[in-house]
Amino acid sequence: MNMDVVVAFGVYFTILGSIGFFAYRKSLKAADFILGSRSLNYWITALAAHASDMSGWLFMGFPAAVYAHGLIEAWTAIGLVVFMYFNWKFVAPRLRILTERYQSPTISSFFSKHFDDKTGLLRTVTALFCLFFFMFYISANFVVLGHLFESLFSLSYATGIYIGAFVVFYILLGGYLSIAWVDFFQGLFLLAMIILVPLVAFFHTQGIGQIVSLAHAKGLSLNLLPHSLSHALSIIMLAAGWGLGYFGQPHIVTKFMGIKNVKDMPKAQYVGLSWQTITLGAAICVGLIGIAFFPQGLANNELIFVTMTKALFSPFCAGIILCAIMASAINVIGAQVLASASILAEDFYGTLLKRKSTLAVQIASRVSVVVICVIALSFALINDQKSIYDLVYYAWTGLGCSFGPLMLVSLQTNMKNTRAAIAGVIVGGIVAGVWPHFNSAIPAMIPGFTASLASIGIVAAFKR
Repeated sequence: MNMDVVVAFGVYFTILGSIGFFAYRKSLKAADFILGSRSLNYWITALAAHASDMSGWLFMGFPAAVYAHGLIEAWTAIGLVVFMYFNWKFVAPRLRILTERYQSPTISSFFSKHFDDKTGLLRTVTALFCLFFFMFYISANFVVLGHLFESLFSLSYATGIYIGAFVVFYILLGGYLSIAWVDFFQGLFLLAMIILVPLVAFFHTQGIGQIVSLAHAKGLSLNLLPHSLSHALSIIMLAAGWGLGYFGQPHIVTKFMGIKNVKDMPKAQYVGLSWQTITLGAAICVGLIGIAFFPQGLANNELIFVTMTKALFSPFCAGIILCAIMASAINVIGAQVLASASILAEDFYGTLLKRKSTLAVQIASRVSVVVICVIALSFALINDQKSIYDLVYYAWTGLGCSFGPLMLVSLQTNMKNTRAAIAGVIVGGIVAGVWPHFNSAIPAMIPGFTASLASIGIVAAFKR
């Protein structure tokens, strides 16, 4: 175990703990813990929304896909940027206004109040599907941490996961404010690191010519444009298969709900999309440059950024840089654990169990953090051999299909049918959950999103 790397990670952990303690001083009631009293400026809102989106997938899963399949994978990034723009444009402002009007701190409570759900069934169904798919998402990022610490410190995979669970402590301290400030700090940090590594690595290759020749030798296409109708369709499905999911990601859209002034939403949009475009572009470069940097291949493609960094920098510098992977994983774990804990505390304990005490809900939120983390850790230990890319995509698709269509219907139409809303969540979630078992070439997001939207329309039409 290299002590320089240990010191680098120790410094980074200290910074995170300090931010958590600072946020704790400002987190005095449940509203602070869950939404930070809607007090964030547009810079923090923008980077919190995007940093909580880009998990360890940005450093491990996505560059590995580009390294293995070529430039066609760049359409994933294009789809994400385009649909995130739509998210900022059509979801963010309206959701911020309505959730404050309804006094809704969670997506489940927003849907319940928007559709005037008297039975509590919509809120329960929404919360259950949200928790189910969050478990896969959170566990995927614990897998990232497990492999990272395993590679860096020669620890066991399980030990690496337990060390990564440090995130629990700063969530317990500061809640939403803690995560937002940590996301802001880590968003700037990982932006710098993901630009630095491929830039330095490029000058250790023979240039673009070597990348092109080796890619062709491996049968990888570096052509971004489609060469046939079937290729164009596959590109569209790849872009939409990821991009459509943005409308239904609770850990992202809740960041829109915390901005102080809704008039600042366009500024947050420009900051966030600029950050996203640069980081995804740099991640693509990691995969492409890796073709020349590792001409003999890698034992595990998802360690491309880790292996490249260790080869280029001194142990201490490599340790600091690789904290960016930990940062990206922690961003998502923090956002999703908090969202899950908020659901348990607000939607189950606070509402369904009729417990209204602010202090009780706040305590329940913090206890729920521990419960969620223990379950997610168990998932990660079971799924140690699963691809990070596949785990993230399964959870992303499930959340996107369950809530994306209903979110758009809620914000862009006057439809108020509770049964239609319930049908949309159930149908979208089930289709997304089972579709991967059919081994279809069509991404699960396409049939799942379509089926959810269709079911909402059909049930609403029959109930007029």
